[in-house]
Amino acid sequence: MIATAPSEPDRGLAFAALGDLFDGLPETVLAGLPEPQRRAVLAALFVANADPSADSQALPRAVLGVLRGLAAGGPLLVAIDDEQWLDRASARVLAFVLCRVREERIGVLLSRRADSDGGLWPALERGFGGAGVRALVLEPLSISAVQRLIAARLQHPISRSLLHRIHEASGGNPLYALAIAGELETRASDPVAGELPIPRSLTDAVAKRLQRLDPRDADPLLVIAAASRPTIALLQSVLPDFVLSDLDGAERAGVVEVAGEGVAFTHPLLAATHYSNAPPARRRELHRLLAEVLEDEEQRAYHSARGAEAPHHEIAVRIELAAQAAVLRGAPEAGAELLEQASRLTPADAVEAGRSRIIAAAELRQAGGDATRARELLEALLPQLPHGPTRARALHALATVRTDDNRASEALLGEALAEAGDHDRLRAQIQAELAGLLSVRAKFAPMIPLATAAVEAAERANDAGLLAVALATYAFAHFICGHGIELEALRRGIELEGSVPASVTGLPSGMLARSLYWSDDYEAARPAMEQVVLRARERGEVYTTGSLLFELGLLEWYAGNRDAAERHQLESEALVREQGDHELDLWLMWGESLRAVGRGELDCARVAAVQAAAMAELTANPLIESGPATVLASVELWSGRSAAAHELLSPVRESFLSSGLGFMGSLSLALWSVDIEALVACGRLEEAQVVVDDLLHRARGSGNPNAIAIAERCRGLLLGARGEIAAGIEAMETALTVHARRPLAPETARTLLELGVLQRRAKQKTAAKQSLERALAMFEEMGARMWEERARDEIGRIGLRRAAVSAGLTPAQQRVAELVASGMSNREVASTLYMSVRSVESHLTKAYRELGVKSRSQLVAAMSAERAAAGNRPGGDV
Repeated sequence: MIATAPSEPDRGLAFAALGDLFDGLPETVLAGLPEPQRRAVLAALFVANADPSADSQALPRAVLGVLRGLAAGGPLLVAIDDEQWLDRASARVLAFVLCRVREERIGVLLSRRADSDGGLWPALERGFGGAGVRALVLEPLSISAVQRLIAARLQHPISRSLLHRIHEASGGNPLYALAIAGELETRASDPVAGELPIPRSLTDAVAKRLQRLDPRDADPLLVIAAASRPTIALLQSVLPDFVLSDLDGAERAGVVEVAGEGVAFTHPLLAATHYSNAPPARRRELHRLLAEVLEDEEQRAYHSARGAEAPHHEIAVRIELAAQAAVLRGAPEAGAELLEQASRLTPADAVEAGRSRIIAAAELRQAGGDATRARELLEALLPQLPHGPTRARALHALATVRTDDNRASEALLGEALAEAGDHDRLRAQIQAELAGLLSVRAKFAPMIPLATAAVEAAERANDAGLLAVALATYAFAHFICGHGIELEALRRGIELEGSVPASVTGLPSGMLARSLYWSDDYEAARPAMEQVVLRARERGEVYTTGSLLFELGLLEWYAGNRDAAERHQLESEALVREQGDHELDLWLMWGESLRAVGRGELDCARVAAVQAAAMAELTANPLIESGPATVLASVELWSGRSAAAHELLSPVRESFLSSGLGFMGSLSLALWSVDIEALVACGRLEEAQVVVDDLLHRARGSGNPNAIAIAERCRGLLLGARGEIAAGIEAMETALTVHARRPLAPETARTLLELGVLQRRAKQKTAAKQSLERALAMFEEMGARMWEERARDEIGRIGLRRAAVSAGLTPAQQRVAELVASGMSNREVASTLYMSVRSVESHLTKAYRELGVKSRSQLVAAMSAERAAAGNRPGGDV
């Protein structure tokens, strides 16, 4: 078992609980870790200096490796008492680690107060979704339990009636019951006959218990209450006249316990009560003494802050240095706490330094996921700031936390840029941030000059990390304006990003992953996105993790992987609930509308899209407003209101194009494709031709096969509407060929469906049947019920009888079985049917079971027999 029982003073110290858990473990436990991970653990535990270039993934990965290594030798229990006092840095790391414990023999026992605001338990609940996590509420002690407890402490027995009164007065709280029993013992009268001494509260009871101690115990007990890890040696350092026998009375009274060199109160409430009842001046004095004798810089800073009588330059500097050390060790939460203390203790003649510390604290609050506190700090500070770079920095920081209103963020960044003057480093930061924000504000053209200026300013500032961020923004600006992926800029930026403290989505590696995703290159994007999610999670970037998981969920949905898509969606939703972030919430609502319309659930799609559009309007995010608009247009189109669909989409597309939008991917293509279908359905073929020509031109210039395939499908639809069926089929087949280069399940299935319709119209019955059954199999795989029904309807209109292999097989299972029987490998079948290999394996397993076969050779024989039987039946389609 490894255990930690943090106390209140521990909460402000980074990785205090982690130190407890690793304390006493043999050095061999760390010896097997990769060197970067070993160094990260040693830095977190103050055994070695922090490495500024250390990968933020190293520490949580190392802790996970250690726990798995310990569990390999036998079952392991991780015990955490008083979770409400767990330091935030340890809680973040443990949340990452414990949520990844699934198959290992590792158990977690955690105690917490009902009203706790600790960070670990909520993360475990989200991570496990209720599976494997059991919560027990500790009920009050029964009267018999209270009787046994008191009997063990009192010298004389008490009556049953008195016991009932003690139980009732204490509410079954063991500490309160013992306090009452202790009062009884001190009375001269017989406890059986005497009046029941009931303190007004448990705190009063504890205070009375402490008052009975020798007054000379006050200072040693105060040091024990104030220190994070009190020892006999520490008491002797702070109180030179202290001897161990000074604690004898407190130990006999059950107030403290001594174990080797360590000493601690027997209950946290005893420590808290003694500390709060001590004279404030004496508390400050002992904190100052602790600050002088402790070696840990972070603890020294903590006690310096608690012991300061007034603002003091040297104390503020000491605390600031400790904050920087905490950040280097991977604990932005602790760094922010310390910087707020440093600002409070900054003298009036160093007001600029105090303001800078508050801004830095707010930035660290944001990095640790506490955007609410960051905003509070900055909004309180801004009215005090004169014009100039410091005000610019505060405005910039506030803009980054105003995710609830992008219009406000844009105004803040514009004001910040005007205040920055010739401060190159600050200008580069603001220009890069503003360029990124303009994308969601649908102001694409100004992004490139802003991003270019950010790169130039970062180069003048000679700041490699800032240059990496500016290069990522530069690449994004060019990408969204239709200039493709700027690989040279991104590769240069990736070489520079190192341990840049920017959000991972603002780093070149993050930008590359998202550009691949937006380009529909899912095979390359998936591992890159997963790595970026991992980095965001391990750096404690809660907002970023939620947004990336949303995008990864959409990626898997487009790729046809429903289980993975749902898993990412649920985790993203959990993070949104934790953050209470409106922008993330509207992204999720839009995602739900997109998936609903893809399934053909038009009523659900409409409701979700209307809500998402309203939320997007509130946050002034025209870019995401286009998403619900395309969903609503799709609902109108497939509900038979094609003119309404066109009226919705045409203005959005024209507005975006006039603003400089150029990228062609799944997130933008519907602006063209749905409108083309609407115009064709309205019979406005000349107008449709204009949009088709524009889409073809842009798609071919984008280099995105998915864009080209959709454009060719739209061309085929238009040709079919004009009666040019053969040309339409040719366009659809071209689209299908291009789809194979970058397959997206929903789009490929739609193209197969439209190809089958045209083939049916051309009397190509067998070809139409094959196309439509392939489409049906894909729609089944996606759970797209509306499209399944349409595909079945089209198959029914062909006039050919279905050669059923077995009444128990679905169309998807039948098609997989047919292709496997023809000699294809699972991978070849997956490629042909635009499925994942895992889906092919699942369908094949079910087909084996349904047909009663156990091998491919038996499957071939069964399929041949069924085809022969079908051919002999009247009307059989062989």
